[in-house]
Amino acid sequence: MASPPAPDPAVSNYTTAVHRSCPKRNRHCWSNLPPDLLQIVFERLGFTDFKRAKSVCTSWESASRKSQPKNQIPWLILFPKDNNYGLLFNPEEQGKLYKTQDLGDDFAKSFCVGAYRSWLLMLDPQYRDCANPLYNLYILDLLTRERSTLPTLESEFGLIPPVFWVDEKTKDYLVIGMFDEENVVSFKKGDNSWKQVHELSGIGECFNIVYKDHKLYCLGYCKLKIFDFSTDKPVKVFKISVRGYILILLRCPGRMPQNIPLTRMKNNVVVTLSGDVLIVTSIRQGGSKIWNFEIYKMDSSKGNKWEQKFSIGNEAILLDLGITVLAEDIGGIKKNSIYFNATDYDDQHDENDVFIFSLDTKKVEQPHQSVCSSVPGSNARWFLPSFKRE
Repeated sequence: MASPPAPDPAVSNYTTAVHRSCPKRNRHCWSNLPPDLLQIVFERLGFTDFKRAKSVCTSWESASRKSQPKNQIPWLILFPKDNNYGLLFNPEEQGKLYKTQDLGDDFAKSFCVGAYRSWLLMLDPQYRDCANPLYNLYILDLLTRERSTLPTLESEFGLIPPVFWVDEKTKDYLVIGMFDEENVVSFKKGDNSWKQVHELSGIGECFNIVYKDHKLYCLGYCKLKIFDFSTDKPVKVFKISVRGYILILLRCPGRMPQNIPLTRMKNNVVVTLSGDVLIVTSIRQGGSKIWNFEIYKMDSSKGNKWEQKFSIGNEAILLDLGITVLAEDIGGIKKNSIYFNATDYDDQHDENDVFIFSLDTKKVEQPHQSVCSSVPGSNARWFLPSFKRE
């Protein structure tokens, strides 16, 4: 007869700790689990399970203050038409929608033009006349309803979707708006008005910007330029040619059929978790839902040359945020995929058409279709919720 297996040291140590800390009459006293063990458990939990676990008892609530749940799980917010609330969807919980509190009367007529953590940059458009639109912007925290109203912007030029950053502890923020190559403005907490960013004047044609880790990435048809905003005055720290890696329909007639008038395309700059810079080019032909994506990575080991990539491994691209998130072993998030919004390409799509493009299968699917279709006429956007220690 085989001898019983040797006890696992980790299990033995854990059992001993429980026995020492709990009365003999109740050896399953969960409220007296060792704090270091509770911290390990809390840090493996997603947002919903974290909130549930911290409400078990006072000792668990106390232990949760020293932990933070996984905060790289993107959520989806839906904007029901003409309503002053949003609907939140956590991919870890299939088929459930959470309604936010009242977010203000102006929320129903505003458009989301940017996101940073749980903060949204909202645009309430008004028009003095057709040639001079007014851009009324405000920053709103989805979870706490905190908001900051920015001064009105007026320009005859179209506004590239602004980017912004918020310090979760101090609530300092920075918003950068770009109208054209000569009109780049910024507004930060404490300012009285928008300020011209003279260091960025004359940067050349730019159609896509991303802000991450105090750096502004400006993508144009000819060059990618990077500016460091960690000091009082931004400094250009890098530039590189992107010729040949940016889709330009009129200049590249051989890359796609010319008899399809509704061809849509887009070029985005994306910054990965490790700080690598990607160019993601995308194209949709005609009125179909057939998409194709190409990814190019700047390779510093080869003299800052661009190299085509066919996989991003265990990460997922959130295209409208210009970042990647870790997707391995995270429920509801598909690795080696691109999350994007069809309304960025074609106004004929339903407003809540959010898609996932798999780099493995080269196919597109609509995530959580039952959830999105339950809120017709709603815009949608991915964001990364902030998990604050309370």
